[in-house]
Amino acid sequence: MTRGLLYVGRSDHKSPALLRILELMRFRDRLLASIRAMQPVLEIPGVMVGGSQVPNLLEPDMAATLIVSQDVDLVIPISRHAEVKKALEGLRGYTPSSDEPSVWLPDDEQLLEVNFIGLDPSLRESSDTYVLDDERLPLLVFGLLSHLQEGRLLQVGDVRVRLPRPAGLLIEKLLTERAGLKGQRDLLVALGLLLVSRQDDVDEVAARFAGLSEEQKKTVIGSLAILSLMGSIPDMPDPGRAREEIANLIERLEMIS
Repeated sequence: MTRGLLYVGRSDHKSPALLRILELMRFRDRLLASIRAMQPVLEIPGVMVGGSQVPNLLEPDMAATLIVSQDVDLVIPISRHAEVKKALEGLRGYTPSSDEPSVWLPDDEQLLEVNFIGLDPSLRESSDTYVLDDERLPLLVFGLLSHLQEGRLLQVGDVRVRLPRPAGLLIEKLLTERAGLKGQRDLLVALGLLLVSRQDDVDEVAARFAGLSEEQKKTVIGSLAILSLMGSIPDMPDPGRAREEIANLIERLEMIS
C-alpha cells in the first residue's frame, strides 16, 4: 500500500480530480492573501466583503470551493469613505486601475483583483445608482446593496473578515437583473449562499421577502425559478446540488406572496 502511494506521488500524471483539488487550494490561498492585504480597510467598522466570495468564506474553514469569480468585492458604506481612503494610503500589493480607479489590481499574481463598491442605506431600488466621484477612490453606489446588513466576523489564522448576513445578500442577488454570464453568476452566488445557509438564514430570507414590494417579490421568485432550471457550468457551483432546496424556498415564498 505504501509503495503504491509513493509511486503515485512521484508520477507526473495527475487525475482531473486531483488537479481540481489543487486548483481549489490555490484559489483559497489567493483569496485569503487578498483579504490579508486588505486588512487595514476591513478593520474599518461597516466595511464588508460582499458578492461572490461570501459563500466561499462561509464554508467551514473558509474552504472556498464555490468559485464563481476571480475577484473580491469590498462593500464600503459611503459614511466611511474618508476612512477607507486613509487606510489605503499605506496599502501594499495593490494599485488602482488607471481605467477604473474603483478597481485595484494586484502587483502579484498570487492576489485577486479587488473592487470597491459603495453602500448608501438611504437607497433601496435597483435604479437608485450613482457615482460617488473622488479623485483617489470613486465608488459606484448600488441601491440594492442597502439590503446588506453586517453579519458574522470570521477569523482563520491572522485573517479577519466581516461578512453580510446571508439573507440580505441572497435577496440582493435575486433582485439584480443582469443578462448573460453576469446574470448567471449572480444566480450562482445565490446558489452558493443557499448551499452554506443555516435554517435561521432561510427563515430570515422569508421574513425579508415579506417586506418587499409585489414587483420585487415576483423578481425574486422568477430568479429562483431560472436558477432551478440552469444547467451546470464547468468549475462553478452546480444548481443540481440544490434543486430540492430551491423548490422548497420557492414554495415557501409563494405562500407569502
